[in-house]
Amino acid sequence: MKVQSARRLSFVPACVISAAAVAAMVAPSAASAGVQCSGANITGQGAAVEGVAQGVWTANFNTSTDAKACSGKQGNKAKPTVTYNSTSSGAGLRSWGAEDKSPTEINFGPGNAFFATAEAPNATQQTDIQSQESTSTPDTIETLPVTQYALTVYVNLPTGCTATSTGASGRLVLSDKTLEAIWNGTIKEWGEITDDGDAITGSGCATDPIVPVVRKEKAGTTNTLKKYLGLINKGTLSTSKGPESWDALSEGSLNVVWPTALAPTLTTAEGDAAEADKVASIPGSIGYSNLAELRVLNLFSGTGNGAGTAKFWVEIQNGTKGKGASLKNTYQDPSSNGDSGTAASANCKDTAYTNGESSFPPPAVTALWNEVTTSITKPEKTYSLCNFAYDVVSTKYSLLSGTSEAEAQAVHDYFGFVADKKGGQKLLAGNDYYGVPKEVAAELVSGAAAIGY
Repeated sequence: MKVQSARRLSFVPACVISAAAVAAMVAPSAASAGVQCSGANITGQGAAVEGVAQGVWTANFNTSTDAKACSGKQGNKAKPTVTYNSTSSGAGLRSWGAEDKSPTEINFGPGNAFFATAEAPNATQQTDIQSQESTSTPDTIETLPVTQYALTVYVNLPTGCTATSTGASGRLVLSDKTLEAIWNGTIKEWGEITDDGDAITGSGCATDPIVPVVRKEKAGTTNTLKKYLGLINKGTLSTSKGPESWDALSEGSLNVVWPTALAPTLTTAEGDAAEADKVASIPGSIGYSNLAELRVLNLFSGTGNGAGTAKFWVEIQNGTKGKGASLKNTYQDPSSNGDSGTAASANCKDTAYTNGESSFPPPAVTALWNEVTTSITKPEKTYSLCNFAYDVVSTKYSLLSGTSEAEAQAVHDYFGFVADKKGGQKLLAGNDYYGVPKEVAAELVSGAAAIGY
């Protein structure tokens, strides 16, 4: 899997260099793969948002008949295993040297061969990771967009209260304006939620306080929510760190900082599951998690939950329709089958994305993806609060301490399977995620192929 250098190729007489060889010389980070499935057993860790997807991928990597898998029938017929530990986006970033960290947190060996994050590394974080290389080399760190996921907002109504809405019977819908006002601390009581016929019934329910629950640790889902809120409100908010925009609050150390007016309740453990558990235990609370993780927990869908009960997820505005006096908001559910206990797909099929002031998608997986978020400038066809989850890998593992060619081979093979439209991408449907769009898929496949030693 060693990459041939341009210097070595330059000694080949020009008359025998084929068109394919010329293309290989100019292709950025082009890796020549070793023997498929000859790699070592590896482990990755990071964002809980990828936990369910990684569970599906790691299991099928050793059982699938897909040409990119390692089930004992492909390559050299070996079955190297891949395991995944759900920690958090922040833990993953720190483990490869981004942001504040202790030396003992940094590990590039087979026990931490890649990390997942729902917060794509920004320029500073990417530089931090790059600086861990023995020789800092441009374009060796890749941010692979491996799946779309639906960030789901869910509630546990005050005791004895029920809700209903014209748009979502037995549940609530939230307009962009209302969603942002809840999280900036302006809307504080349940009776203030009045979008599209929203109504809270029960004694004292309208004046009961809304209790916002947020992650105690740096989290990719927090990044996704705040990026979206930044599309709605581009102004600054009063915080303990001074006036800050939602965009600024989404990244780095400010990821755990919220507007002063919010006064949120913090989780006590890492991960989406901890937040869902916290909301489920506090009547009158609201939280946010990945759809796939939330459905597995059966705390806000399935028997005893959902429409007509106190615990359900809400629909979010995805646009408007009509004109003048007849103008009204439209809403979509995060799941393709609504608030049900049965797994389906994230409702992200036609979600439109933006890349800040640059065109979408970014030009390559070696570029920055931290500005990517959904677009609210035009009506979405499906759910608007979707985003990508990423895996961070290297095109040259030999520059990272403690690695081996066998480790790099396993990472190369695994993400080749994850990126394959008939392999890992196909498996996402029906497991509460959605495969990446066509224009992103091309970059994902190219990036996976470039992983090398």
